[in-house]
Amino acid sequence: MLVSRRFWDGIGGLAYAFAKADGAIMEDEIKAFSDRINEGFGDIPTNFPQRAGAIFEMFRSLGYTPEKAYEEAIQNLSTVPDEVRHYRFDILNIFRRVIESDGRIHPYEEEFLNRLDADLERITR
Repeated sequence: MLVSRRFWDGIGGLAYAFAKADGAIMEDEIKAFSDRINEGFGDIPTNFPQRAGAIFEMFRSLGYTPEKAYEEAIQNLSTVPDEVRHYRFDILNIFRRVIESDGRIHPYEEEFLNRLDADLERITR
């Protein structure tokens, strides 16, 4: 399934929200997120080839709170329910791996992951 720019905007927003949830975003965290996302989603066909660059740019340019980034990401994903339905469990698995990548899971990250599961379920109904 070919995924859209709105899908990648949603994934990038989620990455930002998860990274920001435990405080300041560090350069190595951006790299870890990008690597995990490229590794997990790299084989997804897309009409948005610059996805990794866009995610990097989003990390550097946004001044959003994690909540605002999360809400905007869910709004983007809500516009592409078929794509979300197809990749729902991939999204959850990738973000589980991402929040575990620094060796600890912040309670706020766990809360975001549980909320993400519920929101993705709602989108795919």
